Amino acid sequence: MTVELSIALGDRDIYKPLLTGDVEPEGIDATVLSEYPPKRHRRMFEHLAFDVCEVSLASYLSSRAHPEEYPFTAIPVFPNKRFRHSFFYKHADADVDEPADLEGEKVGVQSWQTTANVWVRGIAAEHHGLDLERVRWYRRREDDVPVELPDRFDIQPVPGAQEGDAVEQPKDLREMLFEGELAAAMDPAGSLFWDVAESERAEFVFDDPLAAEREYFRETGIHPPMHAIAIRDEVLDDYPWVAANVFDAFCEARDRCLERNTSPSAKASLTWAHLHLLEQRRILGEDAWEYGLTDRNRRGLAKFVEYAYDQGLIPREYDLAELFTESTAELTG
Repeated sequence: MTVELSIALGDRDIYKPLLTGDVEPEGIDATVLSEYPPKRHRRMFEHLAFDVCEVSLASYLSSRAHPEEYPFTAIPVFPNKRFRHSFFYKHADADVDEPADLEGEKVGVQSWQTTANVWVRGIAAEHHGLDLERVRWYRRREDDVPVELPDRFDIQPVPGAQEGDAVEQPKDLREMLFEGELAAAMDPAGSLFWDVAESERAEFVFDDPLAAEREYFRETGIHPPMHAIAIRDEVLDDYPWVAANVFDAFCEARDRCLERNTSPSAKASLTWAHLHLLEQRRILGEDAWEYGLTDRNRRGLAKFVEYAYDQGLIPREYDLAELFTESTAELTG
C-alpha cells in the first residue's frame, strides 16, 4: 500500500535528502516542500495545511491542551537544535551587564510562544537570576496557538503599524533596539544577529556567547530542541504504520547528511567546517542529533516543558509520553 502525503519542512541539511527525493519514506508517495518556518507553522496550526510538518516545539506544546482544534501528534524527531545565548541582544548604552539587570527594562520578543525565546527566558531566569515578572515585554506578533497568558507577566504589543507580515519584516523590533527604545531583544532571526554583530549601537547580552553556550551544555547536558515533526491524526488513525516509516526516513536522511559533512571537501562555504565539526563532536558527542526519547532528548524536552509551564504557555507539566505517538515512543535512531 502506498499513501500520498504532503511533508512540509524548512531547508536544513539534516533532512536535505528528503527534500531532494534521495530518501523516501517507505510506503509513502511524498510531496516534500520547503517553506519559511513562521509561515509553515502558521499554515499548519491555523489551516492544517500539511499531512506531516516540522513545527515549533513551543506552539506544539500549547496546542496539546486543545487536540480537537489541533488534530496532529508529534513523533520524536528533532531536526532543529540550537543554543540561543547568541540570539540575545542589548542596546549599547543600556546599563545591562548581565541578564538580571533587565528587571524593570523593556525587552522585545517576536512572540511569547517563539521556541527560541522560551529557551532564552528560561535560561536567563534559572541560570542568571532574571525575574521574568519584573520585565516589560514587547512582542511583535500574536502566538500561533492562542493562549491566555498569566497577568503576572507584563506583555504588550510593539507600538506602531506593522508593515505586511510581522514575522518576515522584523523592522520595528530592530529599530526599537537600535534606537534605545528597548534595552534588549530576544530574536532568532539571522538578519538581526548580523545587524547586531556589525553595529556599534547594539551588543550581545553575553560578551562571549559561544563560551556561554558551551558552559551551559557542560552544566546541563542539554542541546536545546527547537522543532518536532507532527503528523495529522487522521493519517495516523488510517495508517498507523506511517509514524514509524516517517521516523525511519528522517533517521536515514540525517545519517546521510552527517556522513557527508565528515568530508573536508563537503560543499559548505565554511573554510574550517571540518575543524568546527571536530570541535562540535568533542563537546556535544557523537549523539548530538539522535532521535527518539533517549536520555539526552528527555533531559532537554523535560526542561523545555518546565519552562513552558513556568511562562504560562501550557496548563500543566506534561509527561513526555503524552506528547508523542505511542508507536514511536520506544524508537531511537
